[in-house]
Amino acid sequence: MCAKNNFSKSSALCNILPDAMSSCRAVQVLDRSLSQDRLAHGILLHGKSLSSLEKIVRVITAQLLESKGDPFEHPDCFILRPSGKARIIKVGKIDETNSMRKLVVDMAKSSNQGGRKVGILLDADRMNPASANAFLKTLEEPPEGTTLFLLSTRPYDLLDTIRSRCLNFRISAKVESEQNPKWIKWVADYRKWLGLLINGANKESIPHIIMGVYGLNARYQNILKEMTEQGWEFQKKSLPQNTSAEEKDAMEAGLSKGYRKELFRLIECATEQFARDVESLNNGQLPTNALHRATEILEKSVGLMEINFNQVAALELFLLSSLRLWSCKR
Repeated sequence: MCAKNNFSKSSALCNILPDAMSSCRAVQVLDRSLSQDRLAHGILLHGKSLSSLEKIVRVITAQLLESKGDPFEHPDCFILRPSGKARIIKVGKIDETNSMRKLVVDMAKSSNQGGRKVGILLDADRMNPASANAFLKTLEEPPEGTTLFLLSTRPYDLLDTIRSRCLNFRISAKVESEQNPKWIKWVADYRKWLGLLINGANKESIPHIIMGVYGLNARYQNILKEMTEQGWEFQKKSLPQNTSAEEKDAMEAGLSKGYRKELFRLIECATEQFARDVESLNNGQLPTNALHRATEILEKSVGLMEINFNQVAALELFLLSSLRLWSCKR
């Protein structure tokens, strides 16, 4: 839990955010800086869950702009998101909605209500070279009374010159997947399937092993689809009215990508825990090589999906590779 302090402003983050977020060290530092009115001009928040990063920035923005309504609708809050199927933050034109050049001009103008201004880049790593270079000057010489937030799940895809000019905060927060009952059942069945492999294939187990590959894959896709649909229905309620169809498509794709990345992380955790269980039953010998290779292939599958490799084929690659690795037990 956050320690209470005697600063003049309320401890907004720790009081409003869920315990899982407010107990994070980075959030406590941000909370203290906000309370002391010493927040940096440029702040990079990164972590595995973009929705968690957005919740934190929403609370900070509300405090900075003294907004009683939705701070993202405040006339001095300027938000830039990826757009299009390629999910790129485009440089665009000054008079073009959701473009970097418009954001830069908006941040340079006087505030609409005579107070502070806040600029927020969602999925900041999706800037292309042109938009990144256009943004860099504003980050180097921010107008008076402005705060710029960059949110990213892939911070090292940002230019070094941008990353080095921001205070970096890594936010660790769990997402909805770990509470999804269908996902909990999927993980249990995945570990049972690994158990069949390590016990050795026979006439009785081979059909279950083979069908397990395709059954687990199909169920994974359904869970991801369901989580995305539910998450998107919730997220749509807080979108500005002027959000374009192109922006909505990019946001929904980004949401699915975030859930997918988290589910693959949880598969890695389940695989490691399975190996630990095998160790306890195998005279303390951990199947190190199998675990190492499985992790490598899982990371390869995630990397392939980042370059638009079919996600069904990526998970199938991992499961089929696991069949060979754990059967060998090396």
